[in-house]
Amino acid sequence: MKKNTKLSTVLAWVIGYLLLMDVGINIILPYPKDPRNISPSELAQFFEYGRSVEGKLARMTRKTDNESAPILSTGWLEAPRVRTVTKGAGEASRPKVTVYGMSHSVQLADDMARLDSSVMIRSFGAPGAVPSWSYSAYLSDRQQYHSDVVVLAVMTIGIPFICTTAGTTNHFDSVWPYTYPRLIQRDGRLESLPPPFLSLDGYRSYFFDPDRWATYVGWLKANDRFYDPVLYRKTIFDKSSLVRMLRRAYAYSSRRKKEAQVYDERNGFNRGSEEVKVLLSIVENFAEEARRDGSIPVIYIVNNLFTGSRLFDLLGNALIGHDISYLSSHGICAPDDPRNYLPDTHFTPQKNLELAGAMLEVIRKCLSKR
Repeated sequence: MKKNTKLSTVLAWVIGYLLLMDVGINIILPYPKDPRNISPSELAQFFEYGRSVEGKLARMTRKTDNESAPILSTGWLEAPRVRTVTKGAGEASRPKVTVYGMSHSVQLADDMARLDSSVMIRSFGAPGAVPSWSYSAYLSDRQQYHSDVVVLAVMTIGIPFICTTAGTTNHFDSVWPYTYPRLIQRDGRLESLPPPFLSLDGYRSYFFDPDRWATYVGWLKANDRFYDPVLYRKTIFDKSSLVRMLRRAYAYSSRRKKEAQVYDERNGFNRGSEEVKVLLSIVENFAEEARRDGSIPVIYIVNNLFTGSRLFDLLGNALIGHDISYLSSHGICAPDDPRNYLPDTHFTPQKNLELAGAMLEVIRKCLSKR
C-alpha cells in the first residue's frame, strides 16, 4: 500500500511539473497574434512548429490581405503572382522564358535575369512546390501567356510528395494554403483531379464556412496521400506546448516512413511507385504540350545534398528518348559536397550563378536551332 501511495505521489508531482512547464512555456514564449508579424523568437517558433495545420491556418488567415500573413497569397494557380524578373523595355523583341517550380527555380530565374538582359525572364513559383504543382502551373499559365522557352524544375526531395495537393500537406513545420490538382496516371494517360478551390478567394470562402471546409477536408482525405488528421485537424490540444512538440515528432516519423516508400538513401527511387510513374508522365506530357504550343521545353533537375545524381539517372532515358533539353545541377554542384549548399537546401549564391549561366547556355543553344 505504501509503495502505491509513493508511486501515486511521484506521478502527481511529475504531472504537476509538466502542467506547470506547459503553461509556463505558453506564457513566457507567446507566439505573435498578429499574422503579419513574421519574426517571432526562435524559441517561440520552435514550440509553434507542432501546431496542427488548421491551427496554423487560423493564425495566418484573415478576411483581407492587409490583415493576413503575407505568405497567404503565394502559390495560387488562379490569379497567380507571376514575376517578370527582367527589367527594361523591349519585351516584344526579346525571347521569353518562363521558369516553373519551387524557390530554387525562382532563385535560378533571378540570377538568369542578372546575367543576361537580352532574354525576358519570368518565374512562376511556390514555396515547397512539387512537380505536380509546377506542371499544373505551366498548364494554367500557358493559357494566358506564350513563352519561347518553358523550364520545369524538379527536385529530388520533392518527388515523394507528387501525390499531395496542397502546401498544407507537402510540408508540416511551415504550411502554405495554396492548392493544386492530384495527378493520376490511368490507362497510360495523366489525369488531373482539381481540388474544390485553386485561388486565395476560393480558399477564404471555404475556410470561413465550416460546412464547405468540411467538404474540402473530405476531399483531402480521399485524394491526398499525405493527409493525416492527427497533423491536420485543430483540437483543444493545440493549446498545449508539450502536445505540439509530440505532434511534431510524430509528423517527422510518419512522413519519413511515407517518403521511404518512394525514395530512400540506400536504394534510391522506387521505380514501381505511383509517384515515380506520375513524374515520368509529367516530364513527357510537359514536353508534348510545350511543343504543341510552339514552346521549347527544358527540365531543370535539382539534386539535393547527399542524393547523388539519382534524380537525373531516373529521368535520363525519358529526356533522351523524347529529345528534351535539360540542366542537372550535379554537373556543377557535386551533391556530396556540403560547401555547395546552404542549410535551407538552396545552392550557395556563387553556385546558383553558375547554374544560371549554364541554363542560359542551354536556352541559347535551343533558340539557335529554331
